[in-house]
Amino acid sequence: MSIKMSQTIQEERLKWIKPILDKEINIKNLVKVSPYSERSIKRWLSGYRKQGAEGLIPKSTEPKTQPKETPLWVKERVIELRKETKLCSKKLHWKLKKEGIIIHERTVGKILKKEGLVKKYRLKKIKYKYIKAERLPGELVEIDVKYVPGRVKNKRYYQNIQPLIQLLGGDI
Repeated sequence: MSIKMSQTIQEERLKWIKPILDKEINIKNLVKVSPYSERSIKRWLSGYRKQGAEGLIPKSTEPKTQPKETPLWVKERVIELRKETKLCSKKLHWKLKKEGIIIHERTVGKILKKEGLVKKYRLKKIKYKYIKAERLPGELVEIDVKYVPGRVKNKRYYQNIQPLIQLLGGDI
């Protein structure tokens, strides 16, 4: 026996709501075995009952129109002026205002940025110059203090470093 996998989202959704439509199982029991939420299944059922199989096709959530979108001719005029004059968005805003086109300066800036007509600013990398202090031999000595392992007559002793210093030719 072979199992046929769903080829489309529509087929997958129909596969999950078919037992409910055929009254073989209720929604509560289907939700227990389904990887989908109860809300999704109810939405699919509603879409199937209203439009049939077409109601199971996923719909875009992107808005169809934007009521306050800048008209295309204004965008083209902004781009044209920028290419002619190389002015910044604020100055373009003033120039357009004189022409009778009311548009916010930030909108002009967004149009220019989207078209790639803005300068690319780079931050200058700060280079630090580290000054190394001049040291003479024996001027800087590092001494590690270490306990002698264990106790001798219930007293702690330190490691004797005097012979080591004399070996190096220094005085303390």
